[in-house]
Amino acid sequence: YFMKNMKTIAFALCLSFVTSVALAEKRVGLNIAYHMFEGTGSETLRQSSAVTNYDESDEVVAPSIFFEVVTDAGVGIGVDYIPVAEIGSGTGDDDDAETSGANKASAELASHVTVYALAQADNGVYFKFGMAMADVDTTETLATGDTYGNTDTTGIMVAVGRSVDKGTHFIRGDLSYTDYVDVSITSTGGSVVKADVDSTNITFSVGKAF
Repeated sequence: YFMKNMKTIAFALCLSFVTSVALAEKRVGLNIAYHMFEGTGSETLRQSSAVTNYDESDEVVAPSIFFEVVTDAGVGIGVDYIPVAEIGSGTGDDDDAETSGANKASAELASHVTVYALAQADNGVYFKFGMAMADVDTTETLATGDTYGNTDTTGIMVAVGRSVDKGTHFIRGDLSYTDYVDVSITSTGGSVVKADVDSTNITFSVGKAF
Protein backbone atom coordinates (compact mmCIF):
# COMPACT_ATOMS: atom_id res chain seq x y z
CA TYR A 1 0.00 0.00 0.00
CA PHE A 2 2.81 2.40 0.93
CA MET A 3 4.66 1.67 -2.32
CA LYS A 4 1.56 2.29 -4.44
CA ASN A 5 1.09 5.65 -2.72
CA MET A 6 4.73 6.57 -3.36
CA LYS A 7 4.40 5.77 -7.07
CA THR A 8 1.18 7.79 -7.29
CA ILE A 9 2.87 10.77 -5.64
CA ALA A 10 5.83 10.47 -8.01
CA PHE A 11 3.62 10.56 -11.10
CA ALA A 12 1.62 13.46 -9.63
CA LEU A 13 4.81 15.46 -9.11
CA CYS A 14 5.82 14.89 -12.72
CA LEU A 15 2.44 15.98 -14.00
CA SER A 16 2.59 19.05 -11.78
CA PHE A 17 5.98 19.93 -13.23
CA VAL A 18 4.63 19.52 -16.76
CA THR A 19 1.79 21.91 -15.98
CA SER A 20 4.04 24.53 -14.39
CA VAL A 21 6.50 24.60 -17.31
CA ALA A 22 4.19 24.06 -20.26
CA LEU A 23 6.79 25.42 -22.70
CA ALA A 24 9.52 23.02 -21.52
CA GLU A 25 10.85 20.31 -23.79
CA LYS A 26 9.22 16.90 -23.41
CA ARG A 27 11.19 13.73 -24.02
CA VAL A 28 10.06 10.13 -24.35
CA GLY A 29 12.14 7.11 -25.19
CA LEU A 30 13.31 3.56 -24.68
CA ASN A 31 16.20 2.33 -22.52
CA ILE A 32 18.11 -0.91 -22.78
CA ALA A 33 20.04 -1.43 -19.55
CA TYR A 34 22.61 -4.00 -18.50
CA HIS A 35 22.04 -4.48 -14.76
CA MET A 36 24.71 -5.93 -12.49
CA PHE A 37 23.09 -6.80 -9.16
CA GLU A 38 25.21 -7.47 -6.08
CA GLY A 39 23.62 -8.71 -2.89
CA THR A 40 24.58 -9.86 0.58
CA GLY A 41 22.24 -11.39 3.08
CA SER A 42 21.41 -14.04 5.61
CA GLU A 43 18.79 -16.65 6.38
CA THR A 44 17.82 -17.54 9.96
CA LEU A 45 16.13 -20.96 10.14
CA ARG A 46 12.84 -21.26 11.94
CA GLN A 47 13.65 -24.09 14.40
CA SER A 48 17.39 -24.21 14.95
CA SER A 49 17.98 -20.45 14.58
CA ALA A 50 21.03 -21.36 12.52
CA VAL A 51 22.19 -18.42 10.39
CA THR A 52 23.51 -18.84 6.85
CA ASN A 53 25.24 -15.86 5.24
CA TYR A 54 25.54 -15.54 1.50
CA ASP A 55 26.71 -13.36 -1.35
CA GLU A 56 24.72 -13.32 -4.58
CA SER A 57 25.23 -11.60 -7.91
CA ASP A 58 23.20 -11.61 -11.09
CA GLU A 59 23.32 -9.89 -14.46
CA VAL A 60 20.30 -9.11 -16.60
CA VAL A 61 19.42 -7.00 -19.62
CA ALA A 62 16.08 -5.25 -19.21
CA PRO A 63 14.19 -2.65 -21.26
CA SER A 64 12.43 0.35 -19.78
CA ILE A 65 10.57 3.44 -20.94
CA PHE A 66 11.11 7.00 -19.77
CA PHE A 67 9.43 10.39 -19.86
CA GLU A 68 11.17 13.67 -19.08
CA VAL A 69 10.37 17.37 -18.95
CA VAL A 70 13.41 19.64 -19.34
CA THR A 71 13.67 23.45 -19.33
CA ASP A 72 15.84 25.53 -21.66
CA ALA A 73 18.45 25.65 -18.90
CA GLY A 74 18.83 21.85 -19.11
CA VAL A 75 17.18 21.16 -15.76
CA GLY A 76 14.20 18.84 -15.44
CA ILE A 77 12.63 15.76 -13.97
CA GLY A 78 11.92 12.32 -15.35
CA VAL A 79 10.30 8.96 -14.69
CA ASP A 80 11.74 5.59 -15.74
CA TYR A 81 9.65 2.40 -15.64
CA ILE A 82 10.91 -1.21 -15.77
CA PRO A 83 8.18 -3.90 -15.78
CA VAL A 84 10.37 -6.61 -14.19
CA ALA A 85 14.03 -7.56 -13.61
CA GLU A 86 15.31 -10.68 -11.85
CA ILE A 87 17.82 -9.90 -9.11
CA GLY A 88 18.92 -13.42 -8.16
CA SER A 89 18.14 -17.11 -8.13
CA GLY A 90 19.72 -20.26 -6.81
CA THR A 91 19.43 -23.82 -5.54
CA GLY A 92 20.66 -24.79 -2.09
CA ASP A 93 21.81 -28.17 -0.78
CA ASP A 94 19.97 -30.40 1.66
CA ASP A 95 22.40 -29.54 4.44
CA ASP A 96 20.36 -29.26 7.64
CA ALA A 97 17.87 -31.21 9.69
CA GLU A 98 15.02 -28.91 8.78
CA THR A 99 14.99 -29.88 5.11
CA SER A 100 14.37 -33.08 3.17
CA GLY A 101 15.64 -31.89 -0.21
CA ALA A 102 17.14 -29.02 -2.14
CA ASN A 103 15.71 -25.52 -1.85
CA LYS A 104 15.13 -23.38 -4.95
CA ALA A 105 14.44 -19.67 -4.74
CA SER A 106 14.50 -16.52 -6.85
CA ALA A 107 13.59 -12.87 -6.47
CA GLU A 108 12.76 -10.11 -8.91
CA LEU A 109 12.06 -6.39 -8.88
CA ALA A 110 8.63 -5.72 -10.38
CA SER A 111 6.98 -2.43 -11.37
CA HIS A 112 10.31 -0.67 -10.86
CA VAL A 113 9.85 3.10 -11.01
CA THR A 114 12.64 5.66 -10.73
CA VAL A 115 11.81 9.35 -10.32
CA TYR A 116 14.82 11.58 -10.91
CA ALA A 117 16.08 15.12 -11.32
CA LEU A 118 18.16 15.82 -14.42
CA ALA A 119 20.79 18.48 -15.16
CA GLN A 120 22.26 18.58 -18.69
CA ALA A 121 25.04 20.85 -19.98
CA ASP A 122 25.25 22.31 -23.49
CA ASN A 123 27.78 19.64 -24.51
CA GLY A 124 25.28 16.87 -23.73
CA VAL A 125 26.86 15.68 -20.49
CA TYR A 126 24.18 15.11 -17.84
CA PHE A 127 23.74 14.02 -14.26
CA LYS A 128 20.74 12.32 -12.69
CA PHE A 129 19.77 11.88 -9.05
CA GLY A 130 16.61 10.16 -7.93
CA MET A 131 14.66 7.61 -5.96
CA ALA A 132 13.84 4.09 -7.12
CA MET A 133 10.73 2.25 -5.92
CA ALA A 134 9.95 -1.40 -6.65
CA ASP A 135 8.00 -4.44 -5.52
CA VAL A 136 10.15 -7.44 -4.51
CA ASP A 137 8.45 -10.63 -5.70
CA THR A 138 9.79 -13.98 -4.49
CA THR A 139 9.26 -17.48 -5.85
CA GLU A 140 10.51 -20.55 -4.08
CA THR A 141 10.29 -24.35 -3.82
CA LEU A 142 11.43 -25.13 -0.29
CA ALA A 143 11.81 -28.60 1.15
CA THR A 144 10.62 -27.27 4.52
CA GLY A 145 7.25 -26.41 3.00
CA ASP A 146 7.74 -22.75 3.86
CA THR A 147 6.81 -19.91 1.51
CA TYR A 148 8.07 -16.34 1.51
CA GLY A 149 5.78 -13.44 0.76
CA ASN A 150 6.44 -10.35 -1.33
CA THR A 151 7.55 -6.94 -0.11
CA ASP A 152 8.81 -3.65 -1.55
CA THR A 153 11.92 -1.51 -1.40
CA THR A 154 13.25 1.92 -2.26
CA GLY A 155 16.69 3.08 -3.29
CA ILE A 156 18.84 6.10 -4.15
CA MET A 157 20.05 6.38 -7.75
CA VAL A 158 22.88 8.49 -9.21
CA ALA A 159 23.97 8.56 -12.85
CA VAL A 160 26.30 10.34 -15.25
CA GLY A 161 26.06 10.17 -19.04
CA ARG A 162 26.12 11.97 -22.36
CA SER A 163 23.37 12.71 -24.87
CA VAL A 164 23.84 13.37 -28.61
CA ASP A 165 21.12 15.18 -30.53
CA LYS A 166 19.99 13.82 -33.91
CA GLY A 167 17.46 16.45 -34.96
CA THR A 168 14.27 15.82 -33.01
CA HIS A 169 15.72 12.49 -31.84
CA PHE A 170 18.60 11.79 -29.50
CA ILE A 171 20.77 8.89 -28.38
CA ARG A 172 22.58 8.67 -25.09
CA GLY A 173 24.39 6.40 -22.72
CA ASP A 174 25.02 6.52 -18.99
CA LEU A 175 26.47 4.72 -16.01
CA SER A 176 24.30 4.58 -12.90
CA TYR A 177 24.33 3.11 -9.42
CA THR A 178 21.34 2.32 -7.19
CA ASP A 179 21.64 1.51 -3.49
CA TYR A 180 18.45 -0.22 -2.32
CA VAL A 181 17.16 -0.26 1.25
CA ASP A 182 17.71 -3.57 3.07
CA VAL A 183 14.85 -6.06 2.77
CA SER A 184 13.65 -8.50 5.45
CA ILE A 185 11.07 -11.22 4.72
CA THR A 186 9.68 -13.79 7.17
CA SER A 187 8.43 -17.12 5.85
CA THR A 188 5.14 -18.75 6.81
CA GLY A 189 7.10 -21.05 9.12
CA GLY A 190 9.09 -18.31 10.81
CA SER A 191 12.41 -18.38 8.95
CA VAL A 192 13.81 -14.94 8.17
CA VAL A 193 15.71 -13.79 5.10
CA LYS A 194 17.50 -10.43 5.05
CA ALA A 195 19.12 -8.96 1.96
CA ASP A 196 21.04 -5.85 0.92
CA VAL A 197 21.05 -5.32 -2.87
CA ASP A 198 22.93 -2.79 -4.99
CA SER A 199 22.84 -2.37 -8.76
CA THR A 200 25.35 -0.94 -11.23
CA ASN A 201 23.83 -0.27 -14.64
CA ILE A 202 25.06 0.56 -18.13
CA THR A 203 22.19 2.08 -20.13
CA PHE A 204 21.78 3.00 -23.77
CA SER A 205 18.77 5.08 -24.80
CA VAL A 206 17.00 6.41 -27.85
CA GLY A 207 14.34 9.06 -27.56
CA LYS A 208 12.37 11.84 -29.20
CA ALA A 209 12.02 15.44 -28.07
CA PHE A 210 8.97 17.57 -28.80
